[in-house]
Amino acid sequence: MSKKTLHKRTLIIFTSLLASVFIGWQLFKELKVKAFVVNSIQSELNHYFEDSISFEVQNIRFQVLKKKFTLEKVKVFLRTNENDTIAKLEIPSIYFTWNKYWETFNQGYFKFESLDIEKARLLLPIDFEKLKNSKASRPSFDGRFELELSNFNIKDGEILFYDRKGKKHGSVSSHYDLKASHLYFQKSKTLTSFKDIAEKIEIEFKKLTYHLKDKIHRLDVENISLDVIHQNITLRSVRYRPIYTPKKFAKIMIEQSNHIDIYLDSVRLTNVNWAGDSLIAIENMYSKDIKLKVTKDKNYPLPESRYIPVLVNLLKNSSTIIDVRKCNIENFDLHYHEIPNGKNELAKVYISNINLAINNITNHADSLLKHGHFLHINANGQLYNEGKLKSTIKYDLNSNYGYFEVSGKLEPMNLKAINQYLTVSYPVAITTGRLDDLYFNYSGGNKAVSGEMELRYSDLNIRFYKILNEEEKGDKALSWLANVALAQDNPRKNGKFRIGKIKFNRDTRKSMFSYWSNSLISGFQSTIGLEKPARIEKLEQHNQRDSLWEKIGFGKEVESE
Repeated sequence: MSKKTLHKRTLIIFTSLLASVFIGWQLFKELKVKAFVVNSIQSELNHYFEDSISFEVQNIRFQVLKKKFTLEKVKVFLRTNENDTIAKLEIPSIYFTWNKYWETFNQGYFKFESLDIEKARLLLPIDFEKLKNSKASRPSFDGRFELELSNFNIKDGEILFYDRKGKKHGSVSSHYDLKASHLYFQKSKTLTSFKDIAEKIEIEFKKLTYHLKDKIHRLDVENISLDVIHQNITLRSVRYRPIYTPKKFAKIMIEQSNHIDIYLDSVRLTNVNWAGDSLIAIENMYSKDIKLKVTKDKNYPLPESRYIPVLVNLLKNSSTIIDVRKCNIENFDLHYHEIPNGKNELAKVYISNINLAINNITNHADSLLKHGHFLHINANGQLYNEGKLKSTIKYDLNSNYGYFEVSGKLEPMNLKAINQYLTVSYPVAITTGRLDDLYFNYSGGNKAVSGEMELRYSDLNIRFYKILNEEEKGDKALSWLANVALAQDNPRKNGKFRIGKIKFNRDTRKSMFSYWSNSLISGFQSTIGLEKPARIEKLEQHNQRDSLWEKIGFGKEVESE
């Protein structure tokens, strides 16, 4: 036999052996390796989702020298009994790497250095109840094997939540990254929390957008970071707003509605326990740099059927258990714009640099017993960038009619500042006037409040316009009469001090901001003489007296022992 013929036969045999090994490996990989991987993972997933998971892998590729293998084109479907897909996960590639073969593949124990996933696309319903997640009824992995991962990473993933069954385009969409370390799934161990399987799990959502069901509002969040193990959440650059301008929004709503545009620079939630629609528990909430702009057009009617409950009623009537221990807010700017009926101008109220401390926001029976049944709010800010406003609000969480108490004070300011609201809403302007100090205290519930106001002011002069007729003479006459009839100083030169009477019956179709502000306006009207005062006191020129703020227990120095 010639050497040429021998070489040819040897090449044919070698090629045949290689082809046989390759075909044998492919068959082994498809029939054994792939079947083991698919069946094991599918079995474990069905353990948590009531036997409704379908798991698919198109190809498994081994790179022996690189100590790496890849699952390609992975798909996971969660289906109903009617075979409708309610959740879906699609992954182009999953990469496993390891350090030592004898540690990685050792009689049912798999130890990998890393598991990396890129561009995983996840589709889920907004209503998590549809997922029918059930508590573990048998050990994890059903005794098949144990799995250890040093690092688990998902990069540039995409998640979409949908509202309606037939339209799964995504009402909420976001990109995300996930990082986890030291994961360990132990054989024959029932998992009760994430702490049972990992040392660290962190998820970061980027550029999240949520279009609300009303098709009018949207929520945008630049970044959400979740520390799953320690149950902390941080949100950055959050904005909630209608998708229309205030003018178009009012036209679409047809009736008086608040156009709310709110921006939060950051929000941090610690020790969060969230169980879908049944429970929201948060140890501490902290937010800073908030901009809230509310616009209302009064050229549209108030709906007769509307009812806006006070905070106590919202908590009591909620089907969700809510328990927030502390909430602190820094540097909150509130702008309220109102378009009066028959006008196009904006009446403006704004309070800047508000700081809020809120405690005991709860409807949880155990928390009410442990921490008491009062919700406390302490707030301070700058009214029209002029006077410092401080207030305390206390809600009785056991009250059936929304009982609350409000106390506060306003430090000296120029009264002309309130013309930004006054002259647009009413045919009157303050030409001169100084608020020396203001103290108020009132209480009430769902429908009415009563209380008192101590307002010291001086040199108050007002001007009416376009009341009697269009002639300047008529306006001047009415303004003169008003300034003669109304008190220009309180206390007056003779020492008489009018204590304003706060009394207001609420229109339950309007917001709490309207309720509180109109309650204070009633006290102001009573003080200057438009309504009867609560009482009139005679003050001596040098008489030292406690203010209302001090009478109710605030502002006094603690005596040293």
